Amino acid sequence: MIGIIAGILGWIFSGSFWIGLLAYFVGRLIDSALNSRVVIHHHRQSRADFDRTFLILCAEVMKADNALMRSELDCVKNYLLQQLGPERASQALLQLRDILKENYSIEEVCAEVRSQSTIYERLITLKFLFDIAHADGAISAEELSCIQRIAALLNISRMDFESMKSMYMGGYQYQQGGGYSAPRVENLDNDYRILELSPDATDEEVKKAYRELAKKHHPDKVNHLGDDVRKAAEEKFSRLNQAYERIKKARGMN
Repeated sequence: MIGIIAGILGWIFSGSFWIGLLAYFVGRLIDSALNSRVVIHHHRQSRADFDRTFLILCAEVMKADNALMRSELDCVKNYLLQQLGPERASQALLQLRDILKENYSIEEVCAEVRSQSTIYERLITLKFLFDIAHADGAISAEELSCIQRIAALLNISRMDFESMKSMYMGGYQYQQGGGYSAPRVENLDNDYRILELSPDATDEEVKKAYRELAKKHHPDKVNHLGDDVRKAAEEKFSRLNQAYERIKKARGMN
């Protein structure tokens, strides 16, 4: 619209067709820039959308091994209580009960998430799915396959998926109360996987990988989704820092 108006005004005031045409193209550029801003502005999930899709994807993981565990329900319940309070959490649990009875098209749900969220929101969703699957102390092959499928549908890279998986199935294990339990023996291979590197990476590659991942997983990226989501991002960020510090120490890096 700006392009058309600029072209008409340019032609009227200059009397030149070519100046009018130039004004039209300049207006089109401004139009494109404004439209890009609108798209970026909406490329973010609201809290309500995040919670709804979160419950649907959680239900998919919970049903993956055909064994609905009390520990999994408790994990979801605790999450909802912390963020929503008793009354709203009860409503969300009723919603989850109904969701568990339904068969959703995960492809369509994930397509919706992709169109409405940033990569940071999708990564924190992936972490919550691992939390649910690991609530009973172990992740079954069916649960892992389900989470991997969801990650692929959310356009989460294989490296990001493997990095997250290493937090739950590597040397460190996520504890339901929060934080990570220390491994009995050092597992640098797992630390390299968390940094999405191979052990033969150079020191500069290690530093570069850490900087890029620290930027991607910084808790500030999900501030708008609430304190509980930020806390989950802080846990991932902390584990990333632990892996980096252990690799630095093993290599004698400054």
